[in-house]
Amino acid sequence: MLACTQGVRAQHDAQFSQYFMAMGYYNPAYAGNTEELRFFGLHRQQWLGIDRAPKSFFVMADMPFKAGNTNHGVGAVMLTETIGLFNFTHVSGQYAFKKKLFGGELSIGIQAGMANISFQGDSVRLLTIDGFSSSMIDGAIPLTQVDGMVMDLNAGVYYSHPKFYAGLGVTHLAEPELQFDENASYYIGRAFNFTAGYNIKTRNPLYELQPSVFLKTDMISFQADLTGRVIYNKMFNGGVSWRVNESVVFLLGAQFGRFQFGYAYDFPYSPLLKRTSGSHELMIRFSMKLKKTQTGNNRHKSVRIL
Repeated sequence: MLACTQGVRAQHDAQFSQYFMAMGYYNPAYAGNTEELRFFGLHRQQWLGIDRAPKSFFVMADMPFKAGNTNHGVGAVMLTETIGLFNFTHVSGQYAFKKKLFGGELSIGIQAGMANISFQGDSVRLLTIDGFSSSMIDGAIPLTQVDGMVMDLNAGVYYSHPKFYAGLGVTHLAEPELQFDENASYYIGRAFNFTAGYNIKTRNPLYELQPSVFLKTDMISFQADLTGRVIYNKMFNGGVSWRVNESVVFLLGAQFGRFQFGYAYDFPYSPLLKRTSGSHELMIRFSMKLKKTQTGNNRHKSVRIL
């Protein structure tokens, strides 16, 4: 039975507890969905206490623009992540076409870029056990530093309305595979994600409820996040998210002028709790309003006459 075992493949996409803020990573149709130029950064330290646990850093910039009578959005994203002996770097550009529909806006987006993947084979630790020789080393595990680059494509649709939003994204459309050497390769499988949320106004105008859901699958494994947040005076927010069969996430955030900050702490209730105290995630976003004239051109003040 062991001799007939097939290959095992895991999800490639990074995991973010503040998915509702980092939708640009999962869905390119999210680019330019406001009237602002936005800069976004997020850092995640996963499973503290476990050696070589995942560390992720994601940055994004996006903005809307108008061409004639049509609306569009563009964005640039970069992700760097380390997991074990693997290092990943993704750099991509995004484009989204937008259309007013049923009181909201429908956006269709595509993303294209490059993924660089490296494996620190020179850091592999080999066990020395009596009776085993170096000739029995697994040839599929490189023992030197190897890396390579492949092209990657994502696509998605996103609908936003003053009361709700929903989006469907597909990552790694072409399912690229990188060949490190004759025996070792890395495969990036196609994955699907769905997100939806609703803005609930309360009798007290200072409070607003924002439930949301995020589903992700590669058709082999499945992940679901169910989230409830409370917004106070459009400045402070807090909430709880449940990652099914994995963890409970506590969320805090604040907005001061053009800056927005967020923090998430994942408390695992799976067997991982025996080895880790949880995961931490920090987020910051800066937004700058783009003022438009009647002709649709952006208008900016000169620093010489401020």
